[in-house]
Amino acid sequence: MSKNAMWLTIIFVAAIVGALLGPSLGSLVGEGTMLILAPLFLIGVVIFCIWALSSNKSGKKADPAALAEARRMVAPEGKARIYITRRGFVAALQGMNVTLGGAQGQIKSGQMLVADVAPGQYVIHVATAKAKLAKPAEIMVDVGAGGVVVVDAMIEMGALKGSVKLTRLDAAQARENVYATKLILWEVPPA
Repeated sequence: MSKNAMWLTIIFVAAIVGALLGPSLGSLVGEGTMLILAPLFLIGVVIFCIWALSSNKSGKKADPAALAEARRMVAPEGKARIYITRRGFVAALQGMNVTLGGAQGQIKSGQMLVADVAPGQYVIHVATAKAKLAKPAEIMVDVGAGGVVVVDAMIEMGALKGSVKLTRLDAAQARENVYATKLILWEVPPA
């Protein structure tokens, strides 16, 4: 069982237990106290969500021609192409800051970045926009002339803090991810 599936199961079980124990806890604590605590808890959750998403940037979407070119998955003559994709629903709205050499960009779930680079080795560093929410990750890719590499970025949840997980995809998964995501332009383009 993956960590994400495990945490979804725990959340589901906790919701069932809460639904069963909630009424008895409410009668034990008292209606007046519950009427005070419930809105305070809700306000706390809203404040946390605003804080967690406050470092997100709205990336500029590429035009349809650039998206069509990216989905061809063919590197330009004498260059290599690196894709960083993001899919899934865990922390979907949390931005991920991607660094590839001097290039910098941010993606959310359902988005990708594409870099046409000189052949060679590259380190891709990915961290959440709010660094306190998840541990960052790095992956090294070696790509030759005409080569195409697709790296998937996701967040795996832990008990208190998540971790960014980077995976180099095989050809079938790579094509699926590239076709399922929208192209976002780099804030600082690759050199």
